[in-house]
Amino acid sequence: MKKIILLANFLVLIVSAFAQIKSPEEYLGYKIGTKITPHWKMLDYYRYIATQAPNMVKYEQYGESVEGRPLYVFYVSSVANIARLEDIRSNNLKIAGEMDGAAILSNMPAILWMSNNAHGNETSSGEAAMMTLYQLIDPKNNKTKKELENTLVVIDPCLNPDGTERYNNWQNGILGTKYNPELYAREHNEPWPSGRLNHYYFDLNRDWAWQTQQESELRAKLYNSWLPHIHVDFHEQGINAPYYFPPAAEPLHEVITPWQQEFQGTIGKHNANYFDKKGWLYFTKERFDLFYPSYGDTYPVYSGAIGMTYEKAGNGSAGLGVYTADRDTLTLEGRAIEHHASGMNMLEIVSQNADRVVSEFQKFYKQANAGGLSTYQSYVIKYDPARESSMRALAGLLDKNKIRYYSSSGTFKGVDYSTKKNETYTVKEKDLIIPGNQPKGALVRVLFEPEAKLRDSVTYDITAWSLPYVYGLQGMASATKVTHTNPYSFAKINNAIEAGFGYAFKWDGFGSAQLLSALLQNKITVKSSAFAFKMNGVDFPRGSILVMTNNAKAASKIAAVKAYADKYNVQLYSVLSGILEGGKDLGSADVQTIKAPHVMMLAGPQLRALSVGEIWHYFDRQLQYPITMVNSEDIGRVKWSDVDVFIMAKGNYSFLKDKVQADAFATWLKEGGKVIALESAVEQLSAQPWSNIKAIKQDTIAQEKRSPLRKYADRERESMKEYTGGAIYKVNFDSTHPLMYGQNEYYTLKQNATLYQYFKDNKGWNIGYIKDNALMSGFVGQHLKGQLKNGLIFGAQDVDKGSVIYIADAVLFRNFWDSGKLIMANALFQVQ
Repeated sequence: MKKIILLANFLVLIVSAFAQIKSPEEYLGYKIGTKITPHWKMLDYYRYIATQAPNMVKYEQYGESVEGRPLYVFYVSSVANIARLEDIRSNNLKIAGEMDGAAILSNMPAILWMSNNAHGNETSSGEAAMMTLYQLIDPKNNKTKKELENTLVVIDPCLNPDGTERYNNWQNGILGTKYNPELYAREHNEPWPSGRLNHYYFDLNRDWAWQTQQESELRAKLYNSWLPHIHVDFHEQGINAPYYFPPAAEPLHEVITPWQQEFQGTIGKHNANYFDKKGWLYFTKERFDLFYPSYGDTYPVYSGAIGMTYEKAGNGSAGLGVYTADRDTLTLEGRAIEHHASGMNMLEIVSQNADRVVSEFQKFYKQANAGGLSTYQSYVIKYDPARESSMRALAGLLDKNKIRYYSSSGTFKGVDYSTKKNETYTVKEKDLIIPGNQPKGALVRVLFEPEAKLRDSVTYDITAWSLPYVYGLQGMASATKVTHTNPYSFAKINNAIEAGFGYAFKWDGFGSAQLLSALLQNKITVKSSAFAFKMNGVDFPRGSILVMTNNAKAASKIAAVKAYADKYNVQLYSVLSGILEGGKDLGSADVQTIKAPHVMMLAGPQLRALSVGEIWHYFDRQLQYPITMVNSEDIGRVKWSDVDVFIMAKGNYSFLKDKVQADAFATWLKEGGKVIALESAVEQLSAQPWSNIKAIKQDTIAQEKRSPLRKYADRERESMKEYTGGAIYKVNFDSTHPLMYGQNEYYTLKQNATLYQYFKDNKGWNIGYIKDNALMSGFVGQHLKGQLKNGLIFGAQDVDKGSVIYIADAVLFRNFWDSGKLIMANALFQVQ
């Protein structure tokens, strides 16, 4: 009897402690939405909840942001489900065919994943998620207890802590005791580069598939180790918009299944019922489509989930409260309440349909593994030893996305990426085969199909990204299934150290550029050959690098040369003599020493942060070469004589209109400076008196050929006739020019109608240009399509002793446009 009393008292103590769990308001000391909660404080509350309800909440740190802030996910479910958390995960992977073993559908909960704050200045989702977490474990909430019996909720509190804290620190640093709702008040005018972006100024909501950013790669690794059934990504849009939730807008990619579309509609109707009762305005089926594969809604969709974005009015201009155009006050408190309501509604409808959600998830993966989600059954990437570096890079991306690839044999019939014609090809030993019948078959289709079919031209992002074009690789998309496969692996380079004249390595990929960068920073003498040559029976293309180690100082660094070459998988060849086969010798004037340049770039309010970030990340994390970032307003303080290369990212360069500053810049250029101008910077330089580049004035369709009787309701669709949001064009180029060293094929992403006139009368070099019928993939409006031809996108011009390299398109687009990385390295190192 005594034991029973003790046990009863113990249970009372547990229930009593559990009943005292603090709400966010009680724990933080303020009502959600009346202050902006710092990231660290938000995580403190999550961890507090986990310690108070350890049988219902587990969490793990899956990494750190670039600035060292922790990245967490929290698992919330019933006591029984949390106790078997790992069994649920492994069973789900068995359902998907990602893990061997028999899957069990009975008693399998639906997995609902909620992501918050991909954009750091969209604060309401992070605030709302604390309210949602509390409701999930609130001992008084019997409804959620029941729902969690068949649903596992995974909450990522903050995908972008660095951007979030950039925004939060700014807001909390300028706010007074009360917010000012006038839109012109400083609290609604966020400074550059904004908290939307991560440390390197990347939009993490467009990086799910590419995983160029540390946060994205870590998140995707965790995500793919679970493969949830439902994924909702909470965001904010402009302050004058109402609330958006699914179903999504067209275009929807054709691989999206009827069930995925159907359940989006079910979820939307369920949320609408609640919003209707509250009198909250919303819209669906507009603006936010499901096409571009690297969003927080599309990537999950192509990985078998019901992926969705939820958008509440807000973003960086909203603050704690702001007047809308109707003079209503949009508050953070109200924004958080609506996101919280959507999260709870999501749990309710998923729990009501949990069995169907799981069974349809299994059906998706059965189709994927059988090849039922693929139009083409195999994608063949042809091995070219000159492109091995790019193939390694592609394989690395496939590994990140858990996409399987193999070597094989046999004959394939299919569409050649380069010619767009049907051809027959016999597979060779080192060709890389990506089958369509695999767990990630839907994602494979989206990433590799030569051209995705658009069901609607009004899109939210780029419309082309086929990976063979991105990596500049040859291959084909085939309807032939792979009948047998072998594991595919690249040989690990392990260079031997030999005494001699020096070493040579081919300039045939970005790995070569990374090696060159390391050697220059170690003050090792390197030379570049402007001609192709042969040595010991090995062919070396133009731009190949000669490492001179025939002196005592350099000889001491041979071990470093080997270590870097091994690191970047670059094969070294011993140079035994200065005499080369079939060409000039090493002492030729066409074998020039490459000096380590001092590189500068402006950053600040006049520059597009995304473009600056692409270049910054490229130098800092990929090329690993120093770059001096100068605030745009400080250009007058620049000591130009210390600068060798000036990179001009996309943006506005007002100093070019200031005579004193423009003259100082021009003097430096004419005395031997080098400019690498990208995108809109090219057009601004074209206005300078020393520049010879001129834009082509795109002809508009004659007015008489258009009907003057336009419909007002069709204005958006009519505007698309002269628009491209991102289409792939094949580039013809002069392979002898240093800017194109190492390129066999190059495809550019056209995001606008800008082309430049060919240089005439020896006023510059026409390096890369688009001819007629160069469109390979993507949407281009019918009026614009006929005009995007016979124009320059890459050019170079000598200006006295200096030079300007004009690059009209984004060669580092979101840093996943792999073949453009070598072009940037060429502009930096090879173009003298």
